[in-house]
Amino acid sequence: MSEIVSREKSLEILLERLIMMVGKSNERAEHLHKRVLQLERILLEEPSQGEKEQKTFIS
Repeated sequence: MSEIVSREKSLEILLERLIMMVGKSNERAEHLHKRVLQLERILLEEPSQGEKEQKTFIS
């Protein structure tokens, strides 16, 4: 009987840790997405330059 309780407790702990890991992963992905949006905004607000300079900047 104590083995069943121990197994259930282990599974509960494992599930809690997995949930925390997924939460942290989502947090990191959200942070990265915000940084990408910030970079896009900066690039769009930058005054446009000559056609030749834009091509070298992108490539």
